[in-house]
Amino acid sequence: MTLNVNKEKLTILDVQFDNYEDFDAVWYAIGSSMIEDFTPTTESVLELKNYVTNRRKELQIG
Repeated sequence: MTLNVNKEKLTILDVQFDNYEDFDAVWYAIGSSMIEDFTPTTESVLELKNYVTNRRKELQIG
């Protein structure tokens, strides 16, 4: 499977990211999981995006 990623627009499966750090973290997590036959969906990208965003706020990173 090919993952629809646009580094210039910061999108993964058309999910828009606000910053490169969150985009990169989610892209890495999805890419690593795809090695183990995970098939990402727009919903799973949104869930990971929300998780990363909320953890950054909790830990006051960025």
